[in-house]
Amino acid sequence: MAYYMGIDIGSSTSKGVIACDGKLEASHLLLSGVNYRVAAHKLAEELLAKVNLSMKDIACTVATGQGSANVEFCDQQVADLRCCARGIISIFPSARTVIDVQGQYTQVLRLSEQGTIVDFTISEKCASGSGRFLDIIANVLQVKLEDIGSLSMKSQNPVKFTTGCAVFGESEAVSRVSEGVPREDILAGVHEALAGKISALVSRVGLEERCAISGGGALNTGLIKRVEDKLGVELLVPP
Repeated sequence: MAYYMGIDIGSSTSKGVIACDGKLEASHLLLSGVNYRVAAHKLAEELLAKVNLSMKDIACTVATGQGSANVEFCDQQVADLRCCARGIISIFPSARTVIDVQGQYTQVLRLSEQGTIVDFTISEKCASGSGRFLDIIANVLQVKLEDIGSLSMKSQNPVKFTTGCAVFGESEAVSRVSEGVPREDILAGVHEALAGKISALVSRVGLEERCAISGGGALNTGLIKRVEDKLGVELLVPP
C-alpha cells in the first residue's frame, strides 16, 4: 500500500490530494497568498494531518501549477496542461475539449481519445480573460465570489460591457452601480463578456464534443450557462 501526494500551487488557490491505490484519501485547499513556498508547506502539513500521515509515508509527491517550482519537497514537476488533461479524461473519458478557467488566465485544450493534448491555446495576459475579472467585479459589488453565479442567473437585463480590459471593466461596473443598475444585471454582463472571450479561445483550437470545464470557473453556474449558450453545447462539470 503506497500513498501519493499531488500539489497544485495556483495563482489564487493551492490544492492538494493524497491517494492510495488509485483511491482518494484526502483533499485540501487554501489561498496561495504571495509566498508560494509557504503555501506549499502549509498545504502539505494540513493535508497530511487529515489522514494522520507524515511525509515519510508518501511514496512520491508531484507538483504542478504556477508555483510548482516552489514545492521544494516534491519528487516531480508536471505542467498544469498535462495534469488538467489527465484529470479530465479520468473523470470524463468522452471529453475532447477542455475549458480551464483559472485565476490569472484561461486555457482551452483539445484532447485525443487517449487523453493526450492535440492542441491548446491560452488567453492573453489580461485579467478580463480569466477568473480574476470575476474577483474584481465581485469586490466592486460587495458580493461573495461563491454567490455571483446564482445571483447572475436572476438577471432580466444583462449589462453590455463595452471594453475588453479588466481595469476599464471595473470602472464600467462602478458607473453602473452609481446609476442604480441591479447587481445581477452587472454580473450577468461580466459573465457574458468572459464567455465571449472563452468562445473565441475555443474557436482557435476547434470545438470537439464533448466539452468539459475545469478550474475555479467550473464552480460558477452563471458562467457555465453563458458559455453553454455561446458554444451551443452542454458542458461536462466535474463533481
